[in-house]
Amino acid sequence: MSKTASIGHLVLWNNDKGFGFVRPESGDKDYFVHISAFRKGMSRRPEVGDRILYLEDRKSPDKRRIVRAEIDGMPYERSPEAIELADPIWVKHAVTAVVSIPFLLAMFVLWRTRNVLPFASYLFLTMLAILFYGLDKKQALRGSWRIPELYLHILEFMGGWPGALLAQRKLRHKNKKGPYLRIFWAIVLSHYIAWTYYLVENWDKLKPPV
Repeated sequence: MSKTASIGHLVLWNNDKGFGFVRPESGDKDYFVHISAFRKGMSRRPEVGDRILYLEDRKSPDKRRIVRAEIDGMPYERSPEAIELADPIWVKHAVTAVVSIPFLLAMFVLWRTRNVLPFASYLFLTMLAILFYGLDKKQALRGSWRIPELYLHILEFMGGWPGALLAQRKLRHKNKKGPYLRIFWAIVLSHYIAWTYYLVENWDKLKPPV
């Protein structure tokens, strides 16, 4: 934080909505602060009584809003985004293959049976999953209401898992959470098992003409 930062104390904090008010040590009027203004890597959420180092919004002084804030004395973790290494090339190829196979199979079914439902479902639900992951990541950064993990898993099970996998790698969201990923990969495996069963049972109708 810059040496020009002001000092105050957090006198009100709404943890559910992620905002509060800081009272300057000078005794001036309170400043509004949102969770997004706080330095990333906090080891805990802000609490009433915290000593705050802050920079106010000088472009709109009448709004009395803080644009950057730190909790004095807090041990900060390094930002995951700053230290996250790029995926090895083999991981990128593996992800591409895992995501592409169901679409290729759905296109094969479309070619042989004229049934557009598998391909259309995968496409729509994949895009929807990417949208939901992006929204959940945005809400997480804001400290706001999150999309329940059960809802994300249901969307993945319905056919949105390719989009979920792409979002995990691109957005770096839920890509390190062990329990969540175990359920996710079980869903992916179930889809591959279902595809294998379908192809074996219907191969006589699906196989290309000689």
